[in-house]
Amino acid sequence: MDTREILTRFKGGTLRREHAVALLAGTSPVVAPPVVALPVAALPVAADREPLPTPGPVPGADAGDGPGTGAGMPCAVVGIQGRFPQAGDLEAFWRNGLQGRIAEAALPGGRRSACAGWRGHFLDGVEEFDPDLFGLGAREAAGLDLRERLLAQSAWQTLESAGYAGARLERLTAPDGTARSVGVYAALGPAGGALPGTGHRHTAPPPRPGPAARLSRLLDLRGPSLSVDSGDSSFLTALHLALGGLRAGECAAALVGAVELRLHPACQRPGAGEGVAAVLLKPLAAARADGDRVHAVIRSSAVGHPGRAAPGPQYGRLVGRALAAAGLRPPGTGPQHPDAGPQGPDSGPQSEAPDAGLEAVGVALQESSRTVAALVGDAGAVTGAAALVRAVGQLRHAVLLAGPDRPAPAAWEPARRDDGTVLPRRALVSVPGPAAPADPTDAVDAAGPADAGDAADAADGTDGTDGTDGTDGTDGVYGVEGTDGTDGVYGVEGTDGTDGVEGTDGVEGVGVVLVVEEAPAVPRAPARTGPPPGPGPAELVLLSAATPAHLAATAGRIAARLSDGGGGRDGGPAGPDLAAVAHELRLGRAVLRCRLAVTVRTVAELADALAGFAAYPGPGTGPAGVRSADLRTAAGPPLIEGLEETRAYVAALWQGGRLEQLTRLWLAGVDVCAVLPAHPGPAAVELPATVLRPRPLEPGPGTDGAPQ
Repeated sequence: MDTREILTRFKGGTLRREHAVALLAGTSPVVAPPVVALPVAALPVAADREPLPTPGPVPGADAGDGPGTGAGMPCAVVGIQGRFPQAGDLEAFWRNGLQGRIAEAALPGGRRSACAGWRGHFLDGVEEFDPDLFGLGAREAAGLDLRERLLAQSAWQTLESAGYAGARLERLTAPDGTARSVGVYAALGPAGGALPGTGHRHTAPPPRPGPAARLSRLLDLRGPSLSVDSGDSSFLTALHLALGGLRAGECAAALVGAVELRLHPACQRPGAGEGVAAVLLKPLAAARADGDRVHAVIRSSAVGHPGRAAPGPQYGRLVGRALAAAGLRPPGTGPQHPDAGPQGPDSGPQSEAPDAGLEAVGVALQESSRTVAALVGDAGAVTGAAALVRAVGQLRHAVLLAGPDRPAPAAWEPARRDDGTVLPRRALVSVPGPAAPADPTDAVDAAGPADAGDAADAADGTDGTDGTDGTDGTDGVYGVEGTDGTDGVYGVEGTDGTDGVEGTDGVEGVGVVLVVEEAPAVPRAPARTGPPPGPGPAELVLLSAATPAHLAATAGRIAARLSDGGGGRDGGPAGPDLAAVAHELRLGRAVLRCRLAVTVRTVAELADALAGFAAYPGPGTGPAGVRSADLRTAAGPPLIEGLEETRAYVAALWQGGRLEQLTRLWLAGVDVCAVLPAHPGPAAVELPATVLRPRPLEPGPGTDGAPQ
């Protein structure tokens, strides 16, 4: 065929780029290696949902690894927490989304501003921190900048909500037996927007551990520790790296967090946003075996940078990679990214997937910076976190929120195959690069044989061969730069000469796409009929906190949650199982110095006891049966703590149901929970996190422009 026919067929999408280049150059076509679709095992489901289909193999591809290991291993979101503008927790964030609220406001009082009267999306109380929760003195707390403080509090609450702040955390072990094997992947915006002084434009701050390393030390987490800066996609890039760490066996769980603050006037502009969020990930197989509460499943991810080429087709390529990695193959070609402009055909049938094709594999939702703009504005590093939180909420509630392409919330009905098989609900979460030019394929039409390779490159944003230069075709997206040997920093320095004050221009093209799926259905307990059952066996409920005030406030919060859940009171809903609540508090919470113990037989009795203690805290002043102790002034742990003989003795007490003896040991300072088996136990129940008691502190290092 002649040159005109080759280019016409390429533009029409019937000829792949590499074939067009080869034909025009007179060489043999280069055939890309087949993409291996990894099988996904069918998951146990409730009686009213059919088992999930297992995607068939791709012709010509090997079977690959199973779902429990390797590149195709799905990972579960087992903990998720965050704060966003006008949303102190995720429940408020969900309500804002349901109501279509625009969380925009004036700059909080006390902050410096370059322009009076402008509005944005801000967090309140960013100068406040709860050092007592972490056992920090004033001097140690001052060593953390504001971003690190906010991220530390969100990370703590995430671990608690997932049930991995206590004995279970100790039992998260690496393949070599290392305990507390949790990787930390932190995405932080500029440190308060601090600007170097005049004449010192490139002056580096004093060496100090990176944010991820400092968080690992603060929480005593012993997995990989990486700080990530890829602009607005920083959180999703960090999550992509965390998935890689989990699949490589580098850690048993991964804590991924992001925070963005707009403190310095140079970072403040209309529509600017702030936020902080964290998620805890585990391999799905491990999460299900351990009885964890699964909020959603990350099936796969893809990351890339267009280099110098037009960024328009990038989203389609990343979607294709992510879907292929998840073993999903929608028919046809096409969607355009919701944030991108018009674009031409890409390099092949796996580059893009049309909306109809996405729906055929259960994808009915695409969350991105555009869909969260009303809630968080231009939120920099935390943009991807907000998009993921919004997607997880919709998957959990089976509700599609209003957005740029949907005028009002709507029920999310699952897709079905032609044979009636129900598909799990799925979403794409992405933060892409800038919009593409109007029609990047015009360059192909104008090209001749001598520059056909360059023309095809311009049309699909590759490097003229196969787009494999750099990591995952990104040409150095992860330019590794250690800060001081303690923390790998993944990112690219800004190109506007400000060393990261606004300096994300150099990395704004980094795009990331996640395939997120609803949590697998679990068998439902049979509906209760007849009168409510009588009191069950006695359960010893243990609770601890950093200070008496924390203990009382947390007891009150848990009591309120249990009362809202019903607890079987007055013939109402049964609420959570008492054994599950007791199990979660024993094993999911850190053992701290201020302690409470109570023995009860029903959830309603527990709620009353905790509410009474919250109203009248302190030894000897609470309700009957509730005992407490403040061990902060004790000389140290009891002499018997940590001995193998003590462990055997405490285990025998649990086995024999000696609750009074266990209560006394607990209040004397012995960790009686360490010997309990973390799993299996009652079904996981999510309880409120410890109440924070923050107070204003000095801004800390690296936060010039903090509230005055």
